[in-house]
Amino acid sequence: MRNTKAQSTTKDAARIYAERHAEAQSLLERIATRLAEHKQRQAAAPADWGWAGDLGRITEQLASVLADLGDASAVRAKGLEY
Repeated sequence: MRNTKAQSTTKDAARIYAERHAEAQSLLERIATRLAEHKQRQAAAPADWGWAGDLGRITEQLASVLADLGDASAVRAKGLEY
C-alpha cells in the first residue's frame, strides 16, 4: 500500500507554494507601480525630505526581504542586523 497522505502533503505544499509565488509576483508588480508613482509625487516636491525618508525605510524592508530569499548582501551593505 502506498502512502497517499505523503503524496497529498507534497501536492498540497506544491500547490500552496505556487499560489504564494504568484502572490509574491503580483505584489512585486504592484510595488513597481507604486514606486513609479512615488517618484512622480517626489518630483512635484523635490525639496521635501519626507520622500527620501519613505525610501530609506522601504529599501531597508526590501533588503530584509532579499535576505529572506538567501541574499543578505543588501542588509550587510546597509549595516542592518538580520
